[in-house]
Amino acid sequence: MATNAPTQDTDGENYDSIPARYLGVQTRKKLALWLNPPRVGGTNWEDLADEMGFEYIEIENFKLNNSPMYEVLHIWSLKENATIGQLIQMLKHIERFDVLDEIQSSLAKDISKYRERSSSPMPVQVPEVSTGNYPNVPTTSELHGITLQDDPYGVDKELFDAYVCYCKEDRDFVIQMVEKLESSEFGRRLKLCIDDRDLLPGTAYLTVTAELIENRCKRMVVVLSPEFLDSPECDFQTKYAMSLSPGAKKQRLIPVMYKQIEVPQLLRFVTVIDYVKDELKTWFWHRLAKALSRPIKH
Repeated sequence: MATNAPTQDTDGENYDSIPARYLGVQTRKKLALWLNPPRVGGTNWEDLADEMGFEYIEIENFKLNNSPMYEVLHIWSLKENATIGQLIQMLKHIERFDVLDEIQSSLAKDISKYRERSSSPMPVQVPEVSTGNYPNVPTTSELHGITLQDDPYGVDKELFDAYVCYCKEDRDFVIQMVEKLESSEFGRRLKLCIDDRDLLPGTAYLTVTAELIENRCKRMVVVLSPEFLDSPECDFQTKYAMSLSPGAKKQRLIPVMYKQIEVPQLLRFVTVIDYVKDELKTWFWHRLAKALSRPIKH
């Protein structure tokens, strides 16, 4: 793994303080162009993904993408502690100094934009908002107050049994899922996270859903349909959840076959619950409720 030594620019700024999510599109494209191709006797995106902490099965699944490096960056940059400084150190560690040279100009622009944003004055708040009932709690995190029941100051965060990953065309089925599983029909009432119902508007969607999937929801239900295959948001959420549970070791993903499709290769080693076959529907909701009620493996 890469060294933890701080990475600084010529002005002495610590790049380890700059979140990796501020990497711009051009920087990401250049990294993909230079690191996607195989390099005989050298290093490429697979070595960088290993440096980032991804496991073997995750890297094998990244190979299914047209641009694996871009996908790796997309998921890694959403991690809470991922920084531009770490990326620079990892590129040095795999001895891709040529890539560092190539991204130098675009990376400088990304850092400049970050500085501009960081130096922008915060909106003035009235004392009642700043020092109300939680005077010692920071109120600037974008991950506070992201669901309807969240405490906006971050003291109490709403937790769920499962995040439901679905496309808008399958919303009626998801509403039926809520009616079934959030009742006491199959034992204890489950609590599902439904974007259309539970997320507050105006939030950064990908960042918020990554937070919910990783830290707020025990599991994720994936509603499979032809429309699911065409949804970039569903694709991201599934791959992100898979990165948290490589090889389904923690049994976090539960795919539901709502409409008949060929199971995506990423999910072929996970047991799918079938809603398509009429003869299986009698058992469907009980099986799903039982799967969501199990304790998480560690």
